[in-house]
Amino acid sequence: MYHPGVGSSDSVVDKFTGGLFGVGLDQAIREVYNFICTNYVDGDDIILIGFSRGAFTARSVADMIATVGLLTPSGLDHFYAIFEDYENMGDSDRDPSLFLDPKVLPYNGEKGAARANWEMDRKSQYERWLSKNGLTRHTYEDANGVHEINIKAVGVWDTVGALGIPPAPVFSNTQVSDRVENAFHALSLDEPRFAFRPALWEKLEGNKTNLRQVWFPGNHAGVGGGWHEQQIASITLAWMCDQLSSVGVEFNPGRMSDIFTEGLRFSAGHPFSYVPSSWSSWLRPRQQLPWANPKICPVKASSIHRDEAECDGKDRHPAGGAEELWKTARPWGLGQIRYPTSRLQTWSGTTIRHPGTFMRTDPETNQDTDQPLLNTNERIHSSVRVRLACQGLAMDDDGVWDCKALATADDGSGLWKLERGSGLNASEADSVKDGKTRKLDLDAEGDVLKPYPVQKEDSQWKWVLASKHPNAFPLAGVLPEEPLTGYWERKLLALTAGNPDVWRWAEENPPFGLI
Repeated sequence: MYHPGVGSSDSVVDKFTGGLFGVGLDQAIREVYNFICTNYVDGDDIILIGFSRGAFTARSVADMIATVGLLTPSGLDHFYAIFEDYENMGDSDRDPSLFLDPKVLPYNGEKGAARANWEMDRKSQYERWLSKNGLTRHTYEDANGVHEINIKAVGVWDTVGALGIPPAPVFSNTQVSDRVENAFHALSLDEPRFAFRPALWEKLEGNKTNLRQVWFPGNHAGVGGGWHEQQIASITLAWMCDQLSSVGVEFNPGRMSDIFTEGLRFSAGHPFSYVPSSWSSWLRPRQQLPWANPKICPVKASSIHRDEAECDGKDRHPAGGAEELWKTARPWGLGQIRYPTSRLQTWSGTTIRHPGTFMRTDPETNQDTDQPLLNTNERIHSSVRVRLACQGLAMDDDGVWDCKALATADDGSGLWKLERGSGLNASEADSVKDGKTRKLDLDAEGDVLKPYPVQKEDSQWKWVLASKHPNAFPLAGVLPEEPLTGYWERKLLALTAGNPDVWRWAEENPPFGLI
C-alpha cells in the first residue's frame, strides 16, 4: 500500500494546511490502518510505502500494527478509543486512567534510552491487554502452525513528521519495531527547511530489523518526486525497487523502462530547465554554468540557453536511442536539483542536514536532546560521489555542488571525508557478495539494454568522521557508500551513464584530489 501524504495533492488548500501544518495526518493513519484491519487475509504480506508525510503515515501505521496488532471485529467497535490510546502512548502527561487499559504502565520520569524502553514496554503491555480481552490479534493459525503477523517491509522517502508546529498529532515511531522485518528509507541531503527535518529510524538493542537508510543528492521533492526534472527521483525509485525486490515485490519491466526513458528524454529536451528568480538574483545575477566539468560537459557558458518557463507537461521531448539523447541530456547523478519554491515554508528557518549526527527528539517539546539516535545504519549513495567528482551543480544550478551536508560542519570545520575502502562490516559485505538478481523475466521482450556492468572493485568508498570533531561520537564513525548492485539501479545507470561514462569517470577521477 502506497500513501502519497497530506499536502501532496494539487489543491492549494491541501498544500497550505497539509503541507505546512500536517493537518490530516491522524485521519490518514486511521484510514490506512482501518483498511488493513478489514481487508487482511491470513498469510498476506503487509508492505507499506510512502513519501513525505505519507512516509510518516506508513511508518505510523506499521508502528500501530506492531503496537496494537490487527483489531478484531470487537476491537473495531472500540477503534477510536484504541486509536486515541495509541496516539498518546508516548505522552507522559496523559492521565493513565484515560486509557482503556486501567493498569497501563505509568511514567516515572525516565529519560533518553530509558524513556524509549519505557514506551516500548508500555506498548507491549497494552497489546497484551487488548489480546487478553479479544480486541486484537498478532498471530494467525494454519495447517503449518501458528505464525506472527509482521510487517514485511516499510519503504519510505524522506520522512517528515508533524513539522514541529503544535498542535499536531503525537506519534512515536522513531524506534523501528522488531515486528517490521525490513525498513528502507531514502533521504535528501539538500533539503534546507527547518520545518522539514528528517525523522530517521533507530534500532534499539536486540532489534533484528533489516534497516537501511540512504542519503541522496537533492531536496525533499527532488528525492521523493515532485519536480518536472525527475532524474534524482528516478535514482531513488530504482534503489527502492531493488530493496523491495529483495523481499518478493515484482515490478513491471515495461513500465519501469518507460519511467526511466521519460526522464532521460525530459533531460535531453531541457538540459538547462527553468529556475525561478529569487530576490537575491536582483543583487547578484546568476551565472550560467555547464552542468559538469569540461571533460564531462563541453558546453561553453556563453552558449547556454536556459528555459524561460516551466515545462507545460506536454510530451514534446526528443526521441531516439540512449546515445542520441546523451548528446544533450544530463547523465546519471548530475540532474538538476531545486530549491523549495514556497518561501512560506521557510519561515521557521533553514538548516543543513548532517548525516550520522542526528539526535533523539523530546516528544513533548519536539526539540533535539543530547541523546544520539542508535543504530541508524545510514549510508551514502554513490550518486553523491559521482556528482562531486564530475562537479555537478548546486541547487537551482547556482554554483558547483560541494555537499556541505557531508563535508562541512555548522562551525565551518570538516565533518565527513571521503576515503577509499569499504565501510561495510563483514556480514554486510558478505550479503553484497552473495546477492544475486532474482530471476523474474526481468528483461522485457525486445529490450536489449542490459544492466550496467558494475565491477567488483567499484563502490569501495566510505565517508569517515573528521578526527577530533566536536560533534563526533562513536556511534557513527563511518558512513559506508551504498553498493550499487541492484537490477533496477544498474538498469537505470546503463540507460543514463552518458558519454563519457560518468560512473567510470568518477571511479577513475575521484573528488577531493583522491587517487
